Amino acid sequence: IEDCQQLVGRELKHTLPDAVALNDALCENAFLMIVAVETRTPLFLVGKPGSSKSLAKNAVCDAMHGTGSKSELFQQLKHVAAFSYQCSPLSKSKEISDLFNRAQMFQDQKDDENFVSVVVLDEIGLAEDSEFMPLKVLHSLLEPADDGRSVGFLGISNWALDPAKMNRGIHVNRATPGLDDLVA
Repeated sequence: IEDCQQLVGRELKHTLPDAVALNDALCENAFLMIVAVETRTPLFLVGKPGSSKSLAKNAVCDAMHGTGSKSELFQQLKHVAAFSYQCSPLSKSKEISDLFNRAQMFQDQKDDENFVSVVVLDEIGLAEDSEFMPLKVLHSLLEPADDGRSVGFLGISNWALDPAKMNRGIHVNRATPGLDDLVA
């Protein structure tokens, strides 16, 4: 698996600035995101700032353009359209469900097995503190579709969410980055 993660990291180098080190966190995060997108498995990525969560998300979204990708590896993978939402304590359920609906409609219009819409909830932990309880809609939205055409989902947070939400997908908890994580 580590070899696969490093391969993904090397292939992502086309989309990353030269100054970015391909550390373990970046390669593992990107690998997990790609697997989650390809299998349409919800992924909750949790870690402190600096653990390459957003960097990996941006690199993967920039690289995954199906047959239009620069990398031969990514040409064999799905084309991704990301639907991002910046969560906050003011987030509401309707905003999140509307985002899922837009992503699903866009994916349905494409009607292509090699295309997937991915809903990205950035800083999802901030929405958990909302008095409006916007994340309660995730219980139904993350259920797999009967026809296998669910949209992808990526939740990024600096801290863990309520287990009832995170058990709807894969939960990855990144350790606090150390000095070794700054070196490729």
